[in-house]
Amino acid sequence: MKDSLKALKTHPEALFVLGYMFFPLFALIFAGLGLFLILTGSKIMGLVLLLTLTQVFAFSSLWAVGARKKLLAEEDKKP
Repeated sequence: MKDSLKALKTHPEALFVLGYMFFPLFALIFAGLGLFLILTGSKIMGLVLLLTLTQVFAFSSLWAVGARKKLLAEEDKKP
């Protein structure tokens, strides 16, 4: 499992899918679910979703985009 995750970090296509598609989609889903929970009366669970899971996926998206840019810059420097 660890080997496959390390291999995933070396493919810009996989980082593109994670950074621009999956992580932002998950952040949006959890933000909507957290807002729904707050509006329906479950304030604690809604805040937990908004303040933890949404932020985790948002920052994961930024990490994936940054890692992809760094990987592509390293590939451009190679002859």
